Amino acid sequence: MTRDYIPASNSGFMSFQGNLDKQVTINATAWNIPATQATVLTTWSTDYEPFFHSISNKRTRTVEQVIAHDAYRAAYVDFLRPFCQGFLVNNPIIPISQRAALGLNPRGLNPRSTRPTIISAPIPSLVPIGGGMVKFSFKVADSVKRTARHPESNGIEVYHKIESQALQPQPLNDLLIEEGGAAEPPEDKAVYENSFKTRANFTKKLGRDNIGKRLTVYARWVNISSPDKNGPYSATVSMVIS
Repeated sequence: MTRDYIPASNSGFMSFQGNLDKQVTINATAWNIPATQATVLTTWSTDYEPFFHSISNKRTRTVEQVIAHDAYRAAYVDFLRPFCQGFLVNNPIIPISQRAALGLNPRGLNPRSTRPTIISAPIPSLVPIGGGMVKFSFKVADSVKRTARHPESNGIEVYHKIESQALQPQPLNDLLIEEGGAAEPPEDKAVYENSFKTRANFTKKLGRDNIGKRLTVYARWVNISSPDKNGPYSATVSMVIS
């Protein structure tokens, strides 16, 4: 859960809101904050100070002063929170370092890390389970014993087609694996079925009516949010469905 950037303690809140008002007053024009809104913030901040000072000394403050302070602070926060969200939290004009210096810690304060382009192809494996069921597995590299999703991908794009067993399977090198894989899929890509899977291992039910037919598969690691970073296509592998 994201930490609340409004301090819980009264002293912390006093410092937070005072610095916020000071910086907004100085930078309102540069940050595209309407002058009327900046003025309202200053009014809230100026009027809050006597309430804060009235309850700072625990020995001399009264119950009435505490109640009045808490009521004003609650109303102030009701104004301050949408003000921060609307003008400061995700304001791209304000540098991240400066937003952090203001004490803000909202979602989106730090930019999301971006995945680099995927440069390797998955290594597919097919295992017949029986009853028309097939286990699909994909490894990142030959040296890896266990199958696992590529760390820079958020899915795997799998193409497969089912043909009569009498047809000759495509050779394993019909997609040359150079620099990690092939740039283009087979010319008959249209006859393959396209599906997304988020795991490197999954089982697919192909149906008993396909028992005895040949299954051919190829795949690539994908970045679903940035398709231009998808990886190259793998070689094809074939097996007879049992």
